[in-house]
Amino acid sequence: MDDLTDRLTRLAERTAPPPREDLAAAVVARHRRDRRRRTGTAAVAVAVAAVVVAVPVVVRGGDDPAPATGVAAPGSVPDGVLDGPPRGSLAGDAAFVEGVRRLPWSGDAAGVPEPALDGRRVVFAGEVAGQRWALVAAPNGDQPAPLVPDPELETDLGARGGTVAAWFTGPAGAAPEQMAVHGLPRVVDPAQPLASADPVTGAVVVVTEPGDVVSVSERPEVAADGTASRTWARVDAPDGVALVDRGPSPLPSDAAYRYRVERDGTEVITTMPDTPWSQFTQPELDVAWARPQPAAAPGDQVLRAEMDALLARTGLGPDDVAFSVLWAGDVPAPTVGTARLAVFTATLPSGAVYVGTTAGVAVDRTGSAGWTCGSELRAAGDGDRVVAAVCDVTDASADSPVLPTLVVVAPAGTASARLLDTAGGVLGEVPLVDGVAAVGPPPDGLASVETLDAAGAVLERAEPLGEALLE
Repeated sequence: MDDLTDRLTRLAERTAPPPREDLAAAVVARHRRDRRRRTGTAAVAVAVAAVVVAVPVVVRGGDDPAPATGVAAPGSVPDGVLDGPPRGSLAGDAAFVEGVRRLPWSGDAAGVPEPALDGRRVVFAGEVAGQRWALVAAPNGDQPAPLVPDPELETDLGARGGTVAAWFTGPAGAAPEQMAVHGLPRVVDPAQPLASADPVTGAVVVVTEPGDVVSVSERPEVAADGTASRTWARVDAPDGVALVDRGPSPLPSDAAYRYRVERDGTEVITTMPDTPWSQFTQPELDVAWARPQPAAAPGDQVLRAEMDALLARTGLGPDDVAFSVLWAGDVPAPTVGTARLAVFTATLPSGAVYVGTTAGVAVDRTGSAGWTCGSELRAAGDGDRVVAAVCDVTDASADSPVLPTLVVVAPAGTASARLLDTAGGVLGEVPLVDGVAAVGPPPDGLASVETLDAAGAVLERAEPLGEALLE
């Protein structure tokens, strides 16, 4: 566990955006576990955890002599998307291609060994959005594949060998020596399409097999009824390379952007491009408070980070979303005293409402670690309905005890909440103060919460938050 924690920490340090002045170490670990039991873990990324980052790799070094062709020796990189001679508008410039092939891979990732020169292959070299781009692949030798923070991105943690790839970018007309690593080199599947993006210029490059169909989608669209969908636009991909100029993005990440590749009528992949963080100035947010704002606590950093994450995931700007904190307060946490819990809403352009929850604890003098306790998309006009969430509060260490806490937030004037099982049987009842209760461990079998007014009349029923689907 210590080795995993160290590697994830190094990954976060290398790939995170520059922290804002009052957020030296704010972190959010996004969870995709059972909707009623969400355990906070040690942090793995700063500010926006939903973004896929390029993963640093360990590749074998070597100063082997290399052929002056820009193409690796036959068989050194497996056949597939990465196979064949260089593609792109600069592929015919032999000097440029060869110069790119010889570029160092370390970039900003200090300590990453170089792949052997005789195994490197320039897959793509061309221009898009006023930049020069190149993709170089190489065999990974016998080094282990890296661990990544999202298990969905790693299918074999013990894998050795395979293929690694690195993107390079430079200004218009750049010579090879003016090109630099874009993001970080990482282990790739040579049979799968590869894509990278630059939010500063708006460039997107997708490399796949010739004849494949490439489509892109700017962001998810949430309708007034709370359902999410996407609109896809096909883009030209001559010789298996699609170049898109989106224009500069005001957001620090392209977490909302997706590309899709189809081959012979079958979907091959739908995912986001590798997107290194741009220089990030945190936008101002106009946040309303439905109840009195508590004194500042480290967990507040996690609430703000989750709001930023929602903007990145939806591709919306701060002027497009109306944020409101329904409640924020402190609950007991193991070893660190208290955790700051918060329940917020975000009204989207269609009127639909995103409901989110966060929990955060102090991890040192300057920073915090945090997690989410569930989320939901609601139809327009439903933002004031009752919210129930179960937060498994920890101290963010690997071996922390867990203190489950049930939070109920209802409209002001709601008197109490009944806790019900799947059959509607009453497991207990808790009083609400100003429509809020944070009551510690929920009873076993909790399936829903029913709110009551002062006369005991039922107002509404809600299940504990699950996970909002923006796709």
